[in-house]
Amino acid sequence: MALIPIDPSLNISEEAADFMDFLIKEDRDFAIPLTLPQILISKIRPGMDSDLLASSILARFDEIGIPRGALEGGHKNVMEHFVQVLAEEIVDMLQNDMRIDVAVDAGVIVTANGANAGGPLIAVGASTAPHTGVGVAR
Repeated sequence: MALIPIDPSLNISEEAADFMDFLIKEDRDFAIPLTLPQILISKIRPGMDSDLLASSILARFDEIGIPRGALEGGHKNVMEHFVQVLAEEIVDMLQNDMRIDVAVDAGVIVTANGANAGGPLIAVGASTAPHTGVGVAR
């Protein structure tokens, strides 16, 4: 006998298992693949800015009926302040805590040069194993 009675309405293991099964079996694209030009041009992106993010969100308040500016009675609009703080925290976490892992397929062309007692040496080859790397979100 259990000390705390089990609520049968909270037993959702079957639903959770069905959802996980759906994720595994469903042939879905979770990330849209980027073309090589899109990847190369990403170097000129300006990076993330919490003020621009907050401004973009605040500009859409009218769409969903959230009041902007001072409220009735001259009260400060805490929702606007909340959006600014939230944007700052999200951008800070993405820029300072997020980690980006990358994988590079095997077969990357490798060139090397050097010299020995016989003279200059040039070598060309390909990597035989995949490699990993780490990136920084900006």
